Amino acid sequence: MAYAPMYETWRIDEDGTPIDVLLDLGHGEDFPLRSHPWFLGVRLPMARANDDGLPGAEEEHRLNLVENRIREVIREREGVYVGRRTGGSNRDLVFYMKVKPRGLEDRIRVSVGTEILFISRDDKKWQAYGSMLPGASEWRQIEDRKLVESVLDMGAIEEALHAVIHRVQTPLPKGAEALERLFNKLELTDILTTGSGKKLVVQGTQHTTMEVDPIHRVSWILQNKAPQARGSYLGWSAEPVFEVEDDEPFADDSDEAADELLAILESMATAPSE
Repeated sequence: MAYAPMYETWRIDEDGTPIDVLLDLGHGEDFPLRSHPWFLGVRLPMARANDDGLPGAEEEHRLNLVENRIREVIREREGVYVGRRTGGSNRDLVFYMKVKPRGLEDRIRVSVGTEILFISRDDKKWQAYGSMLPGASEWRQIEDRKLVESVLDMGAIEEALHAVIHRVQTPLPKGAEALERLFNKLELTDILTTGSGKKLVVQGTQHTTMEVDPIHRVSWILQNKAPQARGSYLGWSAEPVFEVEDDEPFADDSDEAADELLAILESMATAPSE
């Protein structure tokens, strides 16, 4: 199969530390590349990280500029960039080289002019790359991220509450009953079962912002638990919400209401007492 780049991103948790992973899955079918047996890791310490160890917008921009320059230098040595990990106040770049890099570290330091750490070793089996490949939960998160991005691309407001409808199919009536109980435990609403015969579909609505984490928590549980009911998770859908509901329904008339209230209070104050 001919190689075609396929970069995907997802987030993992390592002992309470969030790590954003970007990986070229285009090598997933044909690794290891025998032509590039040498692993090279490049660590970029963050100049300014958020409390969770991830970069803010300004630091993300700086990291991207430094990363792009390093990739240019390594491309000149016919190195292969496969991905990165960002978190814990660092960004780690992962490359594979044809031969052990010599003089490359000094060349990069001169070119970039910032603090950088390096690690290189023989890795004919591409074990470093293999260890970064997504598991079942990460694949679900990748799909959830794409769906969230598609809704936001339609102009939806991320912080607005959306009705996210999850669906699971099962061939068993008892399986559908068990799934309905699971939906209830997940605090989904409008739970119902449709279909007939061996194609019963249980659906429920999650009311949440259009963000990956809360949606993924529910989708992964449903995907993981559905086989116990002989079922399969069909995914979720949501109509875009273009405005945030106002918690104060009379806010638009606040000035008018305040004037009216003030007039009432003044009339009460001037009214003769009995």
